Amino acid sequence: MPLKYAFLKVCAIALLAVVASGLLIYQENQNHRHAIQNYQAEQELYRVNRYVEKLVQTRQQNVRTITLTLDIPGQMQKGGENLAPELNHLLHNVKESLSVEVVYLLDHNGVVLFSSNYLDADSFIGHNFESRYYFRQAKLGLPAQQIGLGLVTGEFGAYFAQPIIKEAEQGDASARFMGALVIKDSFDLPLARNSNESVGELATANLASLTLLLNTSGEVASSNDKSWIGKKLAQDTINLEADTLHIDGTEYYATSTALKDFPGWHIIRLQPASSWVEDAFAPLITHAGIVYLAMLAAVFVAMLRLYKRVATSIRKREISHRRLRLSHQRYRRLSYRDPLTGLSNRRAYENDLRRELQRADRYHHPLSVALLDIDFFKKINDQHGHDVGDRTLKYFADLMKNNIRETDMAYRFGGEEFILLLPETPLAEAELLLGRIQNALAGSNIEVPFTFSCGITDHRNADTPDTPDTIFERADTLLYHVKENGRNAIKAQGSH
Repeated sequence: MPLKYAFLKVCAIALLAVVASGLLIYQENQNHRHAIQNYQAEQELYRVNRYVEKLVQTRQQNVRTITLTLDIPGQMQKGGENLAPELNHLLHNVKESLSVEVVYLLDHNGVVLFSSNYLDADSFIGHNFESRYYFRQAKLGLPAQQIGLGLVTGEFGAYFAQPIIKEAEQGDASARFMGALVIKDSFDLPLARNSNESVGELATANLASLTLLLNTSGEVASSNDKSWIGKKLAQDTINLEADTLHIDGTEYYATSTALKDFPGWHIIRLQPASSWVEDAFAPLITHAGIVYLAMLAAVFVAMLRLYKRVATSIRKREISHRRLRLSHQRYRRLSYRDPLTGLSNRRAYENDLRRELQRADRYHHPLSVALLDIDFFKKINDQHGHDVGDRTLKYFADLMKNNIRETDMAYRFGGEEFILLLPETPLAEAELLLGRIQNALAGSNIEVPFTFSCGITDHRNADTPDTPDTIFERADTLLYHVKENGRNAIKAQGSH
């Protein structure tokens, strides 16, 4: 037997070691996969942001250069009939050389005066763009950029604005804002031209990543997968409150960053998540995994062969312990119960009284104790026999139980003596309770009529604390006084 238990311990240790090693392999595999995914995501988002940053710098330099080269403030101040055709043509040439969508000039109210698309049906000339963010920034004298939906074309674009300021001359009070020169670029911005080239490099397990550009309301404005453009994503996607997201029934690993220079816009990279089955069995599809499975199987078979014997032995021991515990509980209950009346006995009374005294002392709550004795009980036994005497005791016990509260406790102290322990009960209320029991007994139809005598005392919070003996002695003295004065009466402490 010792050898078997020793072998069982060895097998258990081996099983734990195998399981622990498997968990370590699994965790390491997962950490490695996630580290690669995170690195790829960070690199992708960094490249997109760098592209946007360079594009912003280039376009802002372009618009500043145009403003200076064409002397836009001077042209606007000069005016003349030939100014519109000349400036429109110049802006058209600039648009062609920069390969942008539109170049246009706004006055100080945000109205387009000149535009490179002056010949188009949806020309910008005459339209008011005062509400656009880039114009409000230009009015403050600041270069600005904005991604937005075109008010005329209805297409997304990137806008880059340069304020047109007439410098203060001699006699002028201050410089004056005249308008803004704006370049609108197409909105395949960083994704269609740049990210598609790196999708193949960022693929993991034949699952290509998605790079999305979200506007401030969560709509996909650009993506390396054109089918995603225009989709509206949930708020938790925009704020990226979780490492994984569920979109259209598919789970993705997600990484997000704010788009530099465009407040409220986000770049999100989504990598389709692998299934939990693939993750769980990935460490096993290796040579080490096969050895791991073989070790696990060997230990499992050895444990299984010993299981029945060990389980049988443990089951027998548990049954024996359960029987012993139930027997102990049953005898303990019997030791605190009077077998004739079903009331608690003297031992239970002494334990309960100590507990209630401690609680009364701690919380200064009232506690009353009543000692009852059936009058001339010996005559009942002598004249009618002990069976009638036993039935009398049972009847009196049931009468008390039916007339006290659930929190009150009744005990058979010995022979024909009974005790009531009445927590949270002042002396006056205890006296009323015993009066109700006395009236109920007097009005009952019983085999042999009888009466009882009673002495009631209460717990005293004096300098010298009450003890179970002092309380019983006071109640017993009161009961003796009742017997000496004719019986069939109730005497409370302090009453005359």
